[in-house]
Amino acid sequence: MAVATIDFDRILHGTEASKAAAAQELVESFRSTGFVRLVNTSIPTSAIQQAEDWNHKFFKQEMDTKSKAVNIPSPNPQRGWSYLGAESTARLKNPGRLDLTDEKEHFDVGPPNDTSFPNKWLEDSLPGFQRFSEEFYEACQTLCLQIMAACEIGSPLPRGTLVNKCVPAASELRYNHYPAVSVGKLNQGKTRRGWPHTDFGIITLLFQDSQGGLQYEDRGHPGRFLPLQRLSDDEVAVNISDTFHRWSNGVIAGGVHQVGLPPLSEQQVREGEGLVLPVRKSTVFFFKAHRDEMVGALDSFVDEKRPKKYEDITALEFHKRMTDVLIKNSLTTPVAGS
Repeated sequence: MAVATIDFDRILHGTEASKAAAAQELVESFRSTGFVRLVNTSIPTSAIQQAEDWNHKFFKQEMDTKSKAVNIPSPNPQRGWSYLGAESTARLKNPGRLDLTDEKEHFDVGPPNDTSFPNKWLEDSLPGFQRFSEEFYEACQTLCLQIMAACEIGSPLPRGTLVNKCVPAASELRYNHYPAVSVGKLNQGKTRRGWPHTDFGIITLLFQDSQGGLQYEDRGHPGRFLPLQRLSDDEVAVNISDTFHRWSNGVIAGGVHQVGLPPLSEQQVREGEGLVLPVRKSTVFFFKAHRDEMVGALDSFVDEKRPKKYEDITALEFHKRMTDVLIKNSLTTPVAGS
C-alpha cells in the first residue's frame, strides 16, 4: 500500500471538519503502512536545507576533529559523533547477529541544556552549528507535538493523552552520513546502510537528501520493501516507532524500514558490483516520551478481546534497553575512514 501524502496545513489552519478528516487520514496511514508524508508543515524548506548543509559541514571534518565530540558507547542516550561500526540496526531484529554492521556514522543532539546527558559540540571548528541544531531541534519538537495532537483527534484518545507524555522534551536530533560504498561490498551481506528495523521512540521525522535508498516494508507482503523517495523539498517523512506501538497495544505497529540501494539507471545496473554509490545524507528526529513516563499499553487500547501486551516501564528504561542492543559488541574506537 502506498504511503499517504497529507497537507499538514489542513491540520494547522483548516476548519474543524478539515482538521478531523486530515487527522483520520494521518492515523490510517500510520496504521496501514507505518509511514506518512507531510508537506506544508511548520518547518520551512529553508531550515530543512540548512540541516542538510550542516550535515555536510560536520562530516567533512577530519577524524581527529570529530573525535573531540565522540559519543562513548553506552546504553545512555547518544550524544555527539558515532563512528562507522558504533552501532548496528540489524541487532534490533536479530540480537544474535553480532557480525552485521551499518555503513553509517552519525551525530546526535539531545534537548538544549540537558544536564543529565549533556550535548557535545565543536564550536571552535563549526561556529554556528550548535545554535542552528538547537533551533532545528525545537522546530522538530514542535512539529511532533502537533502530530501527537492530530493523532489524538484521529484515534480514540482523550485530548492531551499523548501530548502530555512528551514534555519536557527527551527527543534526539541526528545527522546521518552514509559514505560512498560499492555495491559489491553491500552484496557481501555483512554490511548495509541500514538493516530492516523499527525505531524505538514515538515517531521519527526523516529529512532525506535526493540520493534515495529509504525503503519501507509493505505490511501486506512482509519482507517486501518499497522505495520512499523524497518527492518535494519541504517533505517530511514520518514513521511510527516502538513506543507508539506499545502505547497502542500493537494496534498501530511500528514502521519497518531499511536503507537499501537507491533506484538505479540502466547504465548503473550494467556496472554491477563495481558501481560505487555516492554519499547519502539524512537528518532525523527521534521523538520520545518524557523520560519518567510509562511506555506500556494505554487503557484506551486495552479490553477483554485485546488484553494488555506491554508492561509499564519508563521511557528512559526502554531507551536504555534498546540502545544496549544497538551497540552490543560494537567497535569501541573509531577506525580510519570514519
